[in-house]
This record gives sequence, structure tokens and C-alpha cells, in this order.
Amino acid sequence: MECTYMAPTKRRGPKLAQDSTASSKLHRRRYNAGYVVDLERRAEQLERALKEHDPDIVLPESTNRYVAVSLQNNSSRPASLTSEVVELDDDFTDLDLGEKMKNLSLEHDKSLSERCFGPSSGLALFMSALSTKKKLIGSLTTMQIHDYSNLYPWERATADAEKACYIFPDNDLITSLVAIYFETMNPILPILHRPTFVKNVADGLHLRDENFAATLLFVLAVASRHSDDPRVLADPSSRLSAGWTFLEFIPIAKKVLLRPPCLNDIQQTVLSVMYTFGSSVPEFTWMVVGLGLRYAVEIGLHRKKPKRHKPTVDDELKKRSFWALVTLDRLLSLYEGRPIMMQEEDFDVELPVECDDEYWDIRLDGEVRFCQPGNKPSKISYFNAQIQLSGIMSVVVRNLYSIRKGQDKLSLPKKDGDRIISDIDSSMNAWMNSIPDHLRWDPDRDNKLFLYQSAVLYSTYHMLQIYTHRPFLRPGSSLSTPSLVISTMAARSCARILQVHLTRLKIITPHLLIVAFMSGTVLAMNIWSGKRVGHPSHADDLVGYEQCLATFIHASDTWMIAGRSLKIFKGMASFETTSALDSTSIPITHPQDSTAPIWSSYGAIPDTPYEQVQPSDPTYLNDYLPTYLRTDLPLDQTNENSSSSFQSLIFDIGQSEMSSGPDTINMWTFAPPGFNFAAWDTYVTNMSLEDEHSQ
Repeated sequence: MECTYMAPTKRRGPKLAQDSTASSKLHRRRYNAGYVVDLERRAEQLERALKEHDPDIVLPESTNRYVAVSLQNNSSRPASLTSEVVELDDDFTDLDLGEKMKNLSLEHDKSLSERCFGPSSGLALFMSALSTKKKLIGSLTTMQIHDYSNLYPWERATADAEKACYIFPDNDLITSLVAIYFETMNPILPILHRPTFVKNVADGLHLRDENFAATLLFVLAVASRHSDDPRVLADPSSRLSAGWTFLEFIPIAKKVLLRPPCLNDIQQTVLSVMYTFGSSVPEFTWMVVGLGLRYAVEIGLHRKKPKRHKPTVDDELKKRSFWALVTLDRLLSLYEGRPIMMQEEDFDVELPVECDDEYWDIRLDGEVRFCQPGNKPSKISYFNAQIQLSGIMSVVVRNLYSIRKGQDKLSLPKKDGDRIISDIDSSMNAWMNSIPDHLRWDPDRDNKLFLYQSAVLYSTYHMLQIYTHRPFLRPGSSLSTPSLVISTMAARSCARILQVHLTRLKIITPHLLIVAFMSGTVLAMNIWSGKRVGHPSHADDLVGYEQCLATFIHASDTWMIAGRSLKIFKGMASFETTSALDSTSIPITHPQDSTAPIWSSYGAIPDTPYEQVQPSDPTYLNDYLPTYLRTDLPLDQTNENSSSSFQSLIFDIGQSEMSSGPDTINMWTFAPPGFNFAAWDTYVTNMSLEDEHSQ
């Protein structure tokens, strides 16, 4: 049957407001003037070398692909996003290098042609020289370089060492864990094609292919955290050991140092992150993601394919795996307070095709046609939405959390904090408006898969709100009060999402653990500061904080990171709570009983741009609060009274909602800039000691 539906290619990444911002100017591949000058200098050196070798040689006139660049006074003034930037059309030079290496008559190991080399590489210059020589002479002689391109005997001995001896569980357990994996983790990081993977397992590929065997073991390990089967435990007395047996003999880097990475290697790094985030060393995941991205770039996964290329199953899975690594890199970098490895200008690969696994039409020649029915929402829509949100996350890290802020590093015109937040806020609003209907938040949604994806999307969105406003929680900032309000509302929203998620789905993921830690921290700071100044804690803060605790309690028997979070949160809880941290008293209600009325009144994202909202505006909170928390105020107040009215509004929301606002902001001043475990553990310990001494 001929496929009649072809999913359109979508542009990647969200754009910020269409002004000269970092995100709107850096979404395309660019080379600056200095780079072009360097290329021209190297080309001149090559021409001189050829002339010295053969004085009679006639070189063809240069055909410059680049647009003209003005270099006058280039060193006397800093470059900016509006200065001379060399834009390139679709450049597949680095992709063509591999093909040329395959066709070149060299005695070399084929691995060289499987690796990706950019246009600035020495190999690119070498191939350019050979191309020029071929035009002049008409042919190329075989080059004997095998002594340097092949592995030496001692290297070959390591590469050809005995195969790993993997031990697999019973077939029924394999079948069960594979099914669990595709129901829990693949919906949010879809790096595996279920029909192909299941068929390969059924055919016993893991018994013949070492690389696929390792991938299967990673899948079994990740799924083990969601299984009640005692056979997944390395230590029968501890569920924290779930899955460890499957990974015990799998080295992360393996022998990839002696050969080009393959799809299985890339997938294994993603799976490793899923598993090790719940281990006693979650920080290790950030390094694994970096390794995976290096693997991906090594074989050119960061580049889009030429239009003439016919997609295969591996092509689409490589694309998905690359994007999974990019999103994880951004999330973990933000969470750990570390730099993001790859920026938007470093890759141009397309977004994944929004076609579910069951609608892949795989031909005999390996080509795949994507035949998603037009009236059926795709499960991959979530992944693309998450990718786009992570693009905004990258801008937040670069402009608000980098050692040298983005505007300084890029020599941008200096911007005020409210302008930066306005740009990010506009992008987040645009992103929210672009979410397809089947992913919009509805706690009563019948389709649990889409509810799951929606919970991860919306909680990540609110988490990013907190990260965006965290740098402005400091005394003296005109944005401190609105930033505190928005952060508080975002934290409460996350807590409600967690409540619905744990009630209906009970699936724990790294995303949700990070969300619980961040939102719980914000709410704890509110409660803690309120106690310090003698004000009662707001009920929503207490309920939200306890929901975050419930998340960690629920996950602490299988996720070590949840146990660490629980320890820190108990240290924060020097205030009185209704449950006294007793997990048995934390209510887990059904959404139809309590959460549905709340969420049914929760609007989308306020239409009022952040730049138009100032603390003196009495309608500010009405723009940013859920409707059930809004307070009606007259809109015709005079300017003299508007500021005091705003302050009164803050203090009057739901039983002195922000009554401890100034003290809370002071506490945030000395709090860790990010949400790193060790930093917060130290901060909480010091604050507890300070409270003890003050009593």
C-alpha cells in the first residue's frame, strides 16, 4: 500500500522575541569574520606550497562562497549580533568528506570514513589539496599510509579481546521488563523503535551482537526500577539495588575509543543517564551526557541530511537519540549549575518526525516512510515540544547563569534584567500557545500516556519559570517581589501536577524528581522565612511542600537521589507541618475529589507581557496568579496609591500569602544559586544552626 501521508519537516527550536536577542540571532549556523580570514590565510598557504612544488602550475581562480565581510576597524570595536556575520547556506562539506574518504584509494581502516570532520579540520584542507591536484593532474595515485591509519598490534589486541560475557535473565522477565520500559521511559525519551527492538529480542540478536546485548541490558536495568519482580534486585533486602545486576559488567566507554561510535553506543549513554541519575552518584550523569554528545558529533549526528538522502530506521533513531542527549544536557546543566555543552549554533539537525512507531513503513531496502494518520495525535509531539522548551532553557542558562553572562560574552548591548526576562517570558508564552490539544494539561484526561507526557511538559515549564526568576531574588532588585510571587505560584503548580501524577500514574522519572526538589525548595523557603518573622504559613505552601515530600517518600525505596532529597527536606522542615513529616498522613487524593476544581480554574499563561508589568501595577498578580487566587481590585486607582495597593495585595492573598516576602528574599540572597544537592545540604545545615543559636 502506498503511503499517502508524509509528515512535514518542522523547523527546530523556539525563537525569542524578534529583536536582537541571543536566541533569535543564534538559531542559525554562522561563521564570524575572523573564521573566514583564517580560512583565506590557510588557502593562500596551500597555494604557495603548490607553486613551490610546481612553478608552472596554473591554479583556478578562487570562487568565494562567502558573502562580503567588512573588516574595517574590526579590532577597535567589539562584534555584536548585528555586526558582520557570515551566513552560510546549507553546507554539507563535512558530510561529503566521509564520502570522499570512502572513494579515495587509501590503505586505511574504514573507521576514518565513518567519522565526521568539520570544514576547519586538517582533513578538510587535505582533501581540498587532493581535489586541486586531481583537477590539475587528472588522477591520484594510491597513497601508502597504512602504517598510520590502521591499529597497531597492541591496540588490535585490545580491540579484539574476548567478548563480554553478558548474563541475561529468564525470557519471561526480559519480556516483562521490555514492556515496562516502553510504557514508562520511552514515552518521554523515545530513543528506541519498539517494533524493531522487540523483534530483535525475539530473534535473539542479543545473543549474537555484543552492542545490542549491552543496549538490552541497559533497558532491563532502567525498567527494573518500575518492576515489582524480586529477580531484578542485586540485593534481595534493598530495592535500591534494582537493575544493578544487569549493568555490573558493562563499561560505559567500552572499546569505542578504538572504533567509531554506533547507534547502540549513543542509545546506551541515554539509558545510562536514566539509570545512574537514581544512583548514589547522580552527578555522574552530566559527564555521561557529555560523552554521549561527543559520540554523536563524532559520527555527524548533529548535522541534517541532504535533501537527496533517503531516511532509514537508524537515521531517525540517531536523530531522536541526539535530541535526547541535547535535552538532557540542558536539563542537567541547569540543575547542576554547569555549562551546557552544545549551543544552538553548533548543530542543524531536524526535529524528529512526528510519527508513532507503529506507523513506520520500513521497505526492504531499509528506507522508511512515515505514515502517521492525519487525525491521530502523535506521541512524538511531546518530544518535539520538550526539545523546543529546552531551547529556552539553554537561553536561560547562557544569559542568567553563565560565569560571564550572555550579553557580555557575546558583546551584546547591555540589557536590564526586566528586558531579559521579558524576552524569555515571551518565548515561554509562545511555546505554551504552540502545545497541541492532546498535550494540554487536563487532570481528568482518559489517555494516561498523554496525561503522563503533559505532566512532564507542564512541570518542566513551571520549573523553568523558577529558574528564570531565581537570579532576581535579591534585596534591592525591582524584580525581587514579582519574581518571588511567580516562583511561588510556579512551585505550587508543580506540586499539584505531582499530586495528580502520583495519584493516577505513579511513574517516577528524573524530570519529576528535579521538579519536586526545586518546587519544594521554593515552598520551604517561604514557610521557613514566615516562621522567622512570626507569620503563619500559607496553607497552599504547606500542602505543596508535603506533596513534594510525598514524591520523595514514594521514590526513596528505588531512587537513591530521592532519599538524599528527603534528608535535605527534613532538614529544611524546622517549621510546623500538619503531618510532622509522617508519610502515612500525607493525603494522596483522587483528582476528581480535590485537584480537578483547582485545575479547571487554572488559566493558561497570562497574556500581559512581563515588560508591561511593574510592582506598582495593581493588576500584576491578576495576570500571573491562577483565577482561584486572584483578588478583585479597582482598576482606577491613582498612581499615588497604586504602589501601596500592590503591597497590600501581596500581603492579603490567602491569609498573608507573601507576608514574609522581604525576609524570604533575604534568605534567597545567601542561598545556593542553583539546586545542587551538596550546596543545599550545606546551606540547610548552616541555617538550622543559625536558628538554634538565635533561640
